[in-house]
Amino acid sequence: MSLHDVQSTPGLNLLDLELLHNYTTSTANTLHIDPVMKTLWKINVPQLGFQYGFVMRGILALSALHLARYRPEKKELYNSQAMIQHQIGLRQATNALTEINEQNCTGVYIFSALTLFFTVATPRKPGDLLLVGDNGIADWLALVKGTSFIVGTSGKILFNGSLGPMFIAGRRRNELREKLLAEESPEDSPLAELLQLINKTTVDHQDVTIYLAAIESLRKSFVTYTESGQGPTFEPADVFIWVFELDHRFLELLRQRTQESLCIFSYFCVNLRRLDSCWWMEGWATHLIAKIYHLLDEEHRLWIRWPIEEIGWIPS
Repeated sequence: MSLHDVQSTPGLNLLDLELLHNYTTSTANTLHIDPVMKTLWKINVPQLGFQYGFVMRGILALSALHLARYRPEKKELYNSQAMIQHQIGLRQATNALTEINEQNCTGVYIFSALTLFFTVATPRKPGDLLLVGDNGIADWLALVKGTSFIVGTSGKILFNGSLGPMFIAGRRRNELREKLLAEESPEDSPLAELLQLINKTTVDHQDVTIYLAAIESLRKSFVTYTESGQGPTFEPADVFIWVFELDHRFLELLRQRTQESLCIFSYFCVNLRRLDSCWWMEGWATHLIAKIYHLLDEEHRLWIRWPIEEIGWIPS
């Protein structure tokens, strides 16, 4: 199917219909492990797409990337459509974000979630560090952080709306993480050695404070994962909670490629590796750990041996 074929079908855009069908029958099932949340992504989110055009654009864009991954003979067509749909949706959502209100807050919030999936599913560039670029925080992360205030200002609307089950489950999950964190001794965390190294060697006390806060927040991502498979099930939110909570000062240090921030980031990659079975996250852990390794000096490469071994990456 070509774009010409799609455009020449009177009254129907068959490519858009194909993308929507793929989303509801396949893509939505890959966005969560909980059956109820899968249903929400499959039913409630498309319904929001019919209310907000930018949400539908986000749905179609993500679905196009999914199809591009598994239909290589049409990869160029699907990737092209993904970029077109996302860029249009992003412009519309950004405009809505500047005039956020009770009517559009639900749509803007779910578009930011779709953007997260879209970003990690998009084909990577060699120098991509995911969270930051040469000029500052990554655009997608700026959008996601920009929508975080919606929960505080419009929480009642969100909790009582069609995304309510998502927020209720998120609150329940956060309570579980806090409980497990309180039960775990910091010395038992895989991050304990890194924390000690930064305390001993970092001269700037303000930077130390920023690094230690990032490490403490990252502990939340580790406490829900157990090697035995017993206990709480590891969820995507357990990984990205760290990204959502990151202080802008840490992101600036990461943009500057400071050795300590890169080492902390490498531990985050271990959690990304645990999502490698998800098509949208596949390959990110090894991509980032390789990039981090080559940005580190010889001393700090020794600091990240545990992440390297956990991910299974071999330095070249």
